[in-house]
Amino acid sequence: MPDLSLDLRYLNYAILVAEHGSFRAAAQTLNLSQSTVSRRIQLLEHRIGIALFDRSPKGAELTPAGDRFLKLAAVGASHMQQAILETRKAHRGKIGDLRIGVATSLARGFLGDLLESYRAVYPSIDVRVEEVSQRIAGTRLLSRRLDVAFLAGVPDVPSCTTTRMWNERLVVALPKSHRLAELSSLAWDDLRDETFLRPANDMGAEMESLLLRKLYESGSNPSISTHDVGRDDMLTLVARGFGVFMTLESTVSEDYRNVTFVPVGDDTDIVEFSAVLLNEQQNPAIAPFLKFAAARSPYPIEKPAARSNIKPASGA
Repeated sequence: MPDLSLDLRYLNYAILVAEHGSFRAAAQTLNLSQSTVSRRIQLLEHRIGIALFDRSPKGAELTPAGDRFLKLAAVGASHMQQAILETRKAHRGKIGDLRIGVATSLARGFLGDLLESYRAVYPSIDVRVEEVSQRIAGTRLLSRRLDVAFLAGVPDVPSCTTTRMWNERLVVALPKSHRLAELSSLAWDDLRDETFLRPANDMGAEMESLLLRKLYESGSNPSISTHDVGRDDMLTLVARGFGVFMTLESTVSEDYRNVTFVPVGDDTDIVEFSAVLLNEQQNPAIAPFLKFAAARSPYPIEKPAARSNIKPASGA
């Protein structure tokens, strides 16, 4: 059609007239007056420059040109209506993509459960997840390479909003043969003679900073051993006796054989996690996602009591 701004309803009116063979019957279907339907189809005919119908007292019959036009236009209208529907869904955040940065494991806990339930409710959103440190997350949020990042603490990232989402307990991964492996929980002083493994990346440095603060407070001078490997290989090193590894309860999994996870510290030894996103969002999927996440967040919550039900994992 030469004028793409033409109301698609006019085309729909013409299709109904053709189906019913009558302006009156089409008007009754549309709950409009016959004169209204007739005028709008005349406007459509004027816009496209051809007569669509031969009008007679018996009704309305498509002209050959009108028949050809409606067969072609109906297909185009269907595609246009589908495009409009998809665009409206995208605007409401029901289709599209979501780029999420995470600074914790998805093995268990709040974040893994959140993403799983979100995917079930919004299957048309393409969710892409990448592991990031706080430094990298800030850069990628500001460059719009991430839509939201879930980071430890309540970070102050320029031009971003931070919302507290959940807490995680600190745990220590130990070889099953370790003298402390049978305990239900550990004090920081119990770890004064241990060698702590840390990954050679930003997230390892962030966890090391927390570890050193806690151990120094207990009067310990810990030994740190750095390895340029990922979380899975780090836990394999634990299982093989290279040292112990401080991590978060979301890491606890039955996939690690010969490794035991034991809570450390008291009920104040938790790590808060927050959702961080740009103040000015361009992705319409982010607002429904944050609303979905906030509805499942345990905040406002009390700091959790010490837990002894983190069972030794079987697997590594």
